[in-house]
Amino acid sequence: MSQSRPRIAIIGGGPGGYEAALVAAQLGAEVILSDTDGLGGACVLTDCVPSKTLIETSGAMAVLQASHDLGITLGEMSPGVVDAPRVYARIKNLAQDQSDDVARRLAAEGVEIITGPGRLTGPRTMTAGGREIE
Repeated sequence: MSQSRPRIAIIGGGPGGYEAALVAAQLGAEVILSDTDGLGGACVLTDCVPSKTLIETSGAMAVLQASHDLGITLGEMSPGVVDAPRVYARIKNLAQDQSDDVARRLAAEGVEIITGPGRLTGPRTMTAGGREIE
């Protein structure tokens, strides 16, 4: 007699949600994860990754500005100009790449990802992405 796999629904793809989904899937559960804003949550998309990128950019600017004191001449280039749209595009690309990495890892473990809001509708049911899930 075979036992059915436990089914687990997780709402939110931030660090807590996606790690819980990975562990549950690795332990043999059938896992559904619902997320609206992007896997990785605020840490990846709006907090940690963007702030570390800005810190690295400002550190590079500080090194460039101090280069003259170190005997380094950069030629005609002015070391004091930041191309903000390019920096922001880099931030968005890094965050999206990391979010995509989370999605690939979840998919590799068999986690079903539903894009859209999730809501518990009963003790054993939820809606996610416009679907009723039992």
